[in-house]
Amino acid sequence: MNKIDFLKLPKNIKELELSEILNNLYFYSYHCKYLKKIQNNNIDKEDPHYISTYSSFIGEVYENIIYELLIKYAIETKEITKFILKGPHQDKYENLKNGLMIDRNSQIVYKAGYKDVTEFDALFFTKDSVCFVESTIVKTTTSLRKRLKKKKALLEVLFPNLHITALIILSEGALGVNVFPKYCKVWVTDALENEKLIHNLMYNNNKKDKKFTTYNDKKLNHSSNVNVVTFKYFDTISWILRNVRKDTPHILDFDFLKTEKIKRYFEIFSKFYIGHLDSETFVHLLQYMGITNISEDIPLHNIQDDMIIVTIEKTKESYCLIYYVKVIGEKLKKLEVNGTILSVSNKDPKGFTAAETKFIRYVFKKSYKFSFDNIKSIKKVIDIPITN
Repeated sequence: MNKIDFLKLPKNIKELELSEILNNLYFYSYHCKYLKKIQNNNIDKEDPHYISTYSSFIGEVYENIIYELLIKYAIETKEITKFILKGPHQDKYENLKNGLMIDRNSQIVYKAGYKDVTEFDALFFTKDSVCFVESTIVKTTTSLRKRLKKKKALLEVLFPNLHITALIILSEGALGVNVFPKYCKVWVTDALENEKLIHNLMYNNNKKDKKFTTYNDKKLNHSSNVNVVTFKYFDTISWILRNVRKDTPHILDFDFLKTEKIKRYFEIFSKFYIGHLDSETFVHLLQYMGITNISEDIPLHNIQDDMIIVTIEKTKESYCLIYYVKVIGEKLKKLEVNGTILSVSNKDPKGFTAAETKFIRYVFKKSYKFSFDNIKSIKKVIDIPITN
């Protein structure tokens, strides 16, 4: 029997039945301050910006409705042995440096270095598996399917002895319902079209008349009661660097990159830090690739430590090199080469890449510095499609 065969879509979830959970919806925190502001400014409701903001709020409500219905489903489903509480059902916000926890927004997250690695809409267990839940009203599911890879890979690291499955809950009209991976069970519900409820939740109308319903069942657990394998996020980054830079004819150990364990880490990290080069070498490299006009956004004379960080990322068929530059007094910049075009974009100073690049500077040794010939040698390998 497949690990997800028991997950049958019940009628009350299919129809978004609110009668038993309505009151509880008022006790969740909603991000609607900006939505109320633009409504009060009488913005045109056909404006794409308004539609996007309003849809985002409906998505929050939809997620909370699904979560409330899932609590009852978990209690009533014998195969489910443990269900993780979040939102108003728990009061244990944790600001831990690393681990599976409830964050300040009462969401289930895994953190590393105080930063969110990923978030789970819900999480439950059977005797031999862990299932993560993704619920969304978004019609196009391409980006959702990409995010699943990271979540699954992380759970495989945290729970190496359990099967990893996913329950995907979509709203009517979603595309790509039949193209999710085999480890996913997909439910499709009716669309959420209750405008009165949306308005009342946005303005928190009638909350004082509502009574919160709690559930007492041994299946319901806090994230702190879940045992996970220790995953040292930043230590793993430096471990990968050391191993991929072992002496090899191609500068990088590509056999190491192709191992199953490292493929899993690729999904979690999205990129590996493999070395660095100086600005003079970088300019030589760009000229070699036919790029003669270097953007004014990159003042090469003002780069921190004259260090351009090199990462390797995996595409569908091969690998690619991405470069990161910290200009003194400015945001971290991401440099991508596409043919003879050099694209420059700024990275979030509070994001993971900024934290990773700051960390990796202290890990780099002189031996990790690339020469022009080193990069040429690497590119000769990565320009060849990956063969399994």
